[in-house]
Amino acid sequence: MTQLEIPKGEIGQIRLFAVNRPIDKLARDLRDGSKEALIADLLGRSVPEGSAELFPVSDLTGVGLARYLNNGYAVPPDQISRDRARLDALDGYVLLLFSSAFEGQETTLKLGPDLTMIGTYGETQPDMSVIPLEAESAQPYTGAADMTPKSPPKGGAGGMMVLLAVIVLIGLILWWLL
Repeated sequence: MTQLEIPKGEIGQIRLFAVNRPIDKLARDLRDGSKEALIADLLGRSVPEGSAELFPVSDLTGVGLARYLNNGYAVPPDQISRDRARLDALDGYVLLLFSSAFEGQETTLKLGPDLTMIGTYGETQPDMSVIPLEAESAQPYTGAADMTPKSPPKGGAGGMMVLLAVIVLIGLILWWLL
């Protein structure tokens, strides 16, 4: 039994396994049950939906597993080149296990004879560097602070509202009396 240590907070890693069960047995298991149940059986634990992918390599005819990893999951070609011969030689079913399967928790996977680890590949991460802002308006404390609040307009606007309300009230009373 092989142990695989997953560090806490891992993101962007894809683990590729060859599935060592006979193809006809896997096809029957998939037909009789769910793919998630079969993945849980292979790994010895359940994983969140969408965090693992199980498929036959024959589904990638014309594309190949190496190009699928490169184009589909942004794995850099230099990572794939070291395992290209192994990737091209794979047949039967493979299992892709993504970092999201562990939900950021430190985990130890105990792999049985049904899975053979082929490789771990890192997805290309976006450049998160910050470009310094040089413009004067982007610098802190560059705005001119207006410390004196604007005074409200002076005048009899409030008195006009009261006069208008009284006129409306007198009009309603007269209308009710008639």
